[in-house]
Amino acid sequence: MWSYIYDKFSRSPSQLRIVKKMFSIGIRVTKLYDEPVLMCGDIEIRPNTLAKATGTDRRSVMSVIERIINDETLYPVFSQLEPVANLWKVSSKLGYGVIEILPESASKPGIIAGVSSIIAKRGISIRQVIVDDPELVEDPKAVVVTEQKVPPDIIPELKSVEGVRAITIL
Repeated sequence: MWSYIYDKFSRSPSQLRIVKKMFSIGIRVTKLYDEPVLMCGDIEIRPNTLAKATGTDRRSVMSVIERIINDETLYPVFSQLEPVANLWKVSSKLGYGVIEILPESASKPGIIAGVSSIIAKRGISIRQVIVDDPELVEDPKAVVVTEQKVPPDIIPELKSVEGVRAITIL
C-alpha cells in the first residue's frame, strides 16, 4: 500500500504529509450526505484544522480528500481508519508499566512475540502494544503497556530477544 501511496502523492510533498498525518492518527475520509468529510472517530475534522496541523493549506487538504474518494484503492483503506488511544503517557497515573523497545530493524519479525513471551513468563499481563509504522516515523519503536510495573531485572532478558537494539523501562 505504501508504494501505491508514494506513487500517487510523490509529486506533492505537502499532500503526502497530509496523507501520512491522516494515517498516523486515524483520520478517515467518508461521505456524509454525499459530501466528503474528514472524521476522527465520530468527530468531524475541518480541512483547515488538518491543514494547520500539517503546515499546508486548505486547498491541499481538499485535493487529498478528492483524490482519496475517487481512488478505488485508497478509498477502501482511508474510509476505515480509526483513532487509537495510546496509554503509555498516562500509564504511571493508571498504575501500569511501560517498556519501550527500539528495534535493530522495524521490519524484523518476531520482536513483539519474543518480548511478549518473556513478559508472560513473569506473570505480567499486557494492556496495550503500540508499534510505530516505519513509513510514518523516522526512528520507529514499540511501546508495551503492562498491567503492573515491570521489574528492572527483566531488561537483560528483553535485550536478548533477536532484533532488539535497546530496551527502556519508563
